[in-house]
Amino acid sequence: MPLHPCFRAAPVWRLGLLTLLSTALGGTASHAQPASAPIEVRNAQGTLRPETSLAWRAPAAARLQFTVQGKFKGLPYQTRAQLDWLPQGQRYEAAQEVQIPVLGSRRQSSVGSIGPQGLQPEIFLDRSRKEYSTTFDATAGQIRFSRGSDPAPWQRGTQDRMSVFFQVAGMLAAAPQRYPAGTQITVQAASSSRVAPWTFTVRGTEELQLPAGRMSAIKLEHSSDSGAADGLQSALWLAPGLQYLPVRIRMLEDGGRDELDLKLQSHSKP
Repeated sequence: MPLHPCFRAAPVWRLGLLTLLSTALGGTASHAQPASAPIEVRNAQGTLRPETSLAWRAPAAARLQFTVQGKFKGLPYQTRAQLDWLPQGQRYEAAQEVQIPVLGSRRQSSVGSIGPQGLQPEIFLDRSRKEYSTTFDATAGQIRFSRGSDPAPWQRGTQDRMSVFFQVAGMLAAAPQRYPAGTQITVQAASSSRVAPWTFTVRGTEELQLPAGRMSAIKLEHSSDSGAADGLQSALWLAPGLQYLPVRIRMLEDGGRDELDLKLQSHSKP
């Protein structure tokens, strides 16, 4: 999956609730070529795991409410965010919405199908002041961007910036013993303008004190090839007790002057 909050004047807003992430609404018209496989897993020694070993299990439907604390250019602010995960049979929908100081609200959503090895997005929508779409056309073998970027090659398993988080969560839920500390998970993920690899490094289990209570969660550090020399640091915590759904997201950039920390406040069935 967004939810990202921290934003810059240009590009306009860097973070959606579960897009730890977003390399921005502004983006670039170019796109990165997908790697040899849309999802790659390497152990702590860097050895590539066979793609056939990938297992996936859908987390149960959930609505997650987050408190949001942040700083923009050193000035603190608070807000809230919501994340909905709605699997039903062989279909899924994921959506997040966050109120952004000054800029208003931003909503990101992903819709698609569920297969044996995870999610197959069909359309990704990103709406703030404008709405942009990314369409995954398996028949034509293309991923198309309404922003006008050149189409990217479609590969089964390529995610978008909402579904990527649930893809990773489902991988850990299906076989947690296969992802010890040091494991790297690289997923090709599409934004509203391009496809680029996202790498998550498993750092181990931590005990978190959250507004929703105390819980254990696996920490993953995230990086991408955004190319932005902004000192971006981000981390994601997935809770085994909540079927590996995210319970905390933290992001730092600009030497710590911009900061975002989302903590789970409540969870329920949607």
